[in-house]
Amino acid sequence: MDVLRRAGGTVVPFSAIGNTLVKETPNDGRVAPRRRVLKAGIAASNDRHLTVGCTVRDVSATGARLRVESSVGIPDTFELIIEVDGLEADCQVVWRKANEVGVRFLAAPRIVAAKRTQVISPLAPAKAPTLRRTPAPPPSRT
Repeated sequence: MDVLRRAGGTVVPFSAIGNTLVKETPNDGRVAPRRRVLKAGIAASNDRHLTVGCTVRDVSATGARLRVESSVGIPDTFELIIEVDGLEADCQVVWRKANEVGVRFLAAPRIVAAKRTQVISPLAPAKAPTLRRTPAPPPSRT
């Protein structure tokens, strides 16, 4: 376990999982560490005839936290589909808030072929930046 010092002297314990920092909270009762993510998801039920769009905010090996328009429209059990990762998981709602839902996975998530890919193009300037000024064009003579 390492510590991260924030501004103001606050110390936050964390551990590294891959290239992701995971905040450690010793008494939160979690079975698996969670990762903060921002991915589009689909909560599907009734043989995928009823779907509700959601945003996956946290994910772990045992569950996830979803942000939705209204937690009322999410059934107690459903299938979570994250198309970018090709992840599908049967879920059960553990807690609800106004626009968030906490779910646990009923079985290990299934990995299927991704239905779409996420492409991120690097933002690079057309030419290398320089601190030199460009010379002013000579004044035109008429």
